[in-house]
Parts: sequence; structure tokens; C-alpha cells
Amino acid sequence: MNDEVRWILYVRADHRTGTIVALAGVFATRGVNFDALATGESAEGTGLVTVTFVANERRQRLLARSVERLAVVHSVLVRRADDLGVRAAAVLQLPAGVAFVPPAHAGVRWSGVTDRGEPLLVEGALVDVEVVVEAALAAGALAHALVIQPPDVR
Repeated sequence: MNDEVRWILYVRADHRTGTIVALAGVFATRGVNFDALATGESAEGTGLVTVTFVANERRQRLLARSVERLAVVHSVLVRRADDLGVRAAAVLQLPAGVAFVPPAHAGVRWSGVTDRGEPLLVEGALVDVEVVVEAALAAGALAHALVIQPPDVR
């Protein structure tokens, strides 16, 4: 039985040389690979690092605790990738003349008229945005970019 799932790890950490290396070291020593890593929201000496990875729940907890112990880390938030609170946005470019509309079952907001050559902009839960990206690629999308949005921590 494979109990591994995809996780999103949000790390608020010092914005300085060595932070990403320290984070990568935690994952490497525990035999877990990043699916994706993105940095952003740098202000007042801290930044947000978003990491996606696959692991079972026990290993995810071990990774989160180990990351929390790093001297450069201020806070850690972990969510399952299928949590509807994990929001994402994507930009897709389809060939001119190809009309594409996101699948009806994908609960996303979108804009763009692809058959006029406009990019398609999509926003929603990560799992729904990924459904749209897969459908657009199957329809011949030439390029795409996907960003996991920072968590709402108000």
C-alpha cells in the first residue's frame, strides 16, 4: 500500500545566502526530493519559500519538524496538495485559432479568449488549476506557468 501523498510546505525564513541550501539539506538527508521549489514575498529580511514534495504523513511531519529547527526559519505551514485551501494560478498559451475553455468540473476563475491568441489566466484550488493545465496541454497548449499562491494567514 502506497500511503505517499503530495504536500505543500510554506517556509517563512531569513532572506539570505544559505537559506535554500539549509532547506535542501534537510530534504536530502531524509531522502526526499523536491517536486518544485519557489521563492517569493521578500520583505523586511524574510522571504517565503514554497516546496512541493511527495512523502507519507510520518516523513512529512519529520521534515516539517526538522525544517522548523533550522536557525534561519521563522515559521512552517504544511498542507496536503489536495487541500482546497491551497490556491494556485496558471497562465497558458494555446496556438492562435484554438478555442479552449476550462473543463466545467474544474472550479476555477478564468479569463482570456484563446482562439484570438490571448493567454488563458486561471485561478483556483491547486487541484482544479492542475486539471485545467492538463486539459490545455492535451488541447495543444504551447507553454504554461503555474504558481502556488502564498497561504492566507490572516
